[in-house]
Amino acid sequence: ERKKAEEALKESEERYRAVMAQSVEAIYLYDAETKRVLESNAAFRRLMGYGEEELVGMRIYDFIDHDDEDIARHVRRSLKEKRRHIGERRYRRKDGSVIIVDTSASVISYGGRTALCAVSRDVTERREAEEALRRSEARLAEAQQLAHLGGWEWDIVTGEISWSDEVYRIYGLAPQSVVPTLERFMEVVHPDDRERTKAVIDGVVNDHRPYDLEHRIVRPDGEVRVVHRRAEVFRDEAGRPLRVVGTVHDITERKEAEERLRETEERYRTVVEEQTELVCRFLPDLTITFANAAYCRYFGLQPEEAIGESFIERVPVEDRVYYEEQLAWLNKENPTRTIEHRVVTPEGEDRWQQWTDTAIFDREGRIVEYQSVGRDVTERKVLEERLEHRAFHDPLTDLPNRQLLLDRLAHALARTQRRKGSGVAVLFMDLDGFKVVNDSLGHDTGDRLLVEVAERLKGCLRPEDTLARFAGDEFIVLLEEVEGADEALRVTQRITERFRGPFILDGRELVVRFSIGVALGQGHTKSPEELLRDADVAMYRAKADATDYRVFDPEMHEQALSRLELENELRGALQKDEFTVHYQPMFRLGQQYTIEGVEALVRWEHPQKGFMLPGEFIPVAEETGLIIPVGGWVLKEACRQAKQWQERFPNEAPLDMCVNLSAAQVRHPGLLHDVRSALGESALAPGSLILEITEGTLLKDTQVIETIFKELKALGVRLTIDDFGKEYSSLSYLNRLPVDALKIDRLFLESFGEKPSNTIIVEAVISLAHSLGLEVTGEGVESAEQLELLRGMGCDFAQGYHL
Repeated sequence: ERKKAEEALKESEERYRAVMAQSVEAIYLYDAETKRVLESNAAFRRLMGYGEEELVGMRIYDFIDHDDEDIARHVRRSLKEKRRHIGERRYRRKDGSVIIVDTSASVISYGGRTALCAVSRDVTERREAEEALRRSEARLAEAQQLAHLGGWEWDIVTGEISWSDEVYRIYGLAPQSVVPTLERFMEVVHPDDRERTKAVIDGVVNDHRPYDLEHRIVRPDGEVRVVHRRAEVFRDEAGRPLRVVGTVHDITERKEAEERLRETEERYRTVVEEQTELVCRFLPDLTITFANAAYCRYFGLQPEEAIGESFIERVPVEDRVYYEEQLAWLNKENPTRTIEHRVVTPEGEDRWQQWTDTAIFDREGRIVEYQSVGRDVTERKVLEERLEHRAFHDPLTDLPNRQLLLDRLAHALARTQRRKGSGVAVLFMDLDGFKVVNDSLGHDTGDRLLVEVAERLKGCLRPEDTLARFAGDEFIVLLEEVEGADEALRVTQRITERFRGPFILDGRELVVRFSIGVALGQGHTKSPEELLRDADVAMYRAKADATDYRVFDPEMHEQALSRLELENELRGALQKDEFTVHYQPMFRLGQQYTIEGVEALVRWEHPQKGFMLPGEFIPVAEETGLIIPVGGWVLKEACRQAKQWQERFPNEAPLDMCVNLSAAQVRHPGLLHDVRSALGESALAPGSLILEITEGTLLKDTQVIETIFKELKALGVRLTIDDFGKEYSSLSYLNRLPVDALKIDRLFLESFGEKPSNTIIVEAVISLAHSLGLEVTGEGVESAEQLELLRGMGCDFAQGYHL
């Protein structure tokens, strides 16, 4: 009996030592009275950076980042209740760094003394990942909330209140549908919040208290929302309130998200705090011989049910071969191996476990048993997958992003080298006019449109095709195993057809159109970056040609390189004084033709390409923003030349100088400064400067243009609408804008006198302008007949090659 007891004790001690040695968790034992470390396993020593000799006898206060009373309180509670206590602690490692550990402590007997066995798991990385995820979600929520901010103002003296359109929308009302009053506002406030809200308003007016509160509102349809109101009170010198200016912010989604986040955090903490190590032993045929309580609880078994069961039954069928292969690696030299695999719970759920398996050998070196220590790592796996998904997917549409697309494209090209005869096709798609949707309907509508566009695109593709959101309003389609351009073009045409139908957003029909560039390639001829570049070039060609799609050819690349070269040369042209200005005279049509003004026309004297007309470089300048410095230089040079001619011919009437402004210049915040500077440096009288703006520029934002025109007129310059009649527009702006003259578009003069409709239009424009007190110039006069017809109709000025 004594020998058997000794053998049983030895086996028990070996099992204990095996658990301590192979455990992936950090384990240490400390004296309940002195709080000094009695023993620790290798995992704990690695975690803390100490040697075994350094830890034994060390007080736990030396490495646990808590005060003495805090530790003592937990020890007393553990001793009193005789059960394990779980919680997070901050441990200070030997090198001074602080880590967060999840610790559970149990009361045990150790050599006749009462001790506590603490099992610790480093959760620092997990906590940091959770915090990063929360910050990411908070930033996303903050960005979404910015779309729900309205402004309001209350004139306390007159009682007048004004709301922005967004305030009406927040309150569930159509913009400007009701006259805002204090009584109207209080009707919107939730009945339970009215007294508190009124108290804040009264306090602001009477007691100088701050205006900052959250309250509920009830929309006309009965929906309850939560808003955050802030305001500033403006007072007179005596401190009497004059007006209140503030904002109202719909924070309903944020509040709901905070509640969901709290609930999720509580559930998550509960799961984490209940996790414990699973320990089991099984024979070489995987029959279980021992399972601890944690193992049984995890798999919903009674201890007697676990014994005799095959461990492999808990592993999904598809993972069993992998698990058995990992066990086969164990031998005398490598008796331990840590692996991760899935297990099936009694509810049929797949969960991830991290197991450390140790082989137990007999005297002959044969494996007689395995001991396995495991823990649930499902949450970590889910978090990793979630973070990985976020890293490789667009947060708005949930489509693959640029990084994932490039990775898939690289693999697709590599596969073409193994499969002779097939290639890949890339469709580079850009939404035409998407900026107009954002500017006119708001970014929230623009985002929802992008989501709808993504869904419609998915319906045009096969399951094996990749659809990615590349950037902004750009989408990419990757097609694999493509034999030629026909297959890619079929997909392109299918997309084009599907997008002829409108999208319905907020009861409004929106029709969007793609410009699509198609590029084909194989792994031995193209890299992912080159193939995307080719598709991008083809897309811009389609956009320039106003067609649905274009297939890339090498000539496009050469043209793109030429354009890039032209752009680079254009950047240095100003510094190298390569621009010059030519002047086309403007003749007054009376009994005699007299020159009263000239129009400044820029030319580029390119060192290699020679004399270049504006049509060859101005479009590039406008696209790149270089039109601002180039246009500014032309303005100054033209004013200087006009002043020089006026001084040279003092007996003649002062010569007028016409300068064209591009749309980019008109909207540039430095326009007024540039005009003042040009007039000031040249000393040219403002009345001698005529600024020409094309009719198309006026149509894009009439309100902004109206303000700019008034500011320019205040300087004393004159304004002309160029290319009049070319655009489809309302003539109402002629009444609102302070213009002095119109220029008839040259297209109407091409068949002037021959095509009756053009003649009628020109005559109507002249009559309209004169009735409004405006002068008229006919551009593009190339024959004596055109000139005489214009004069006969009473046109004031003419210019063109004939003159």
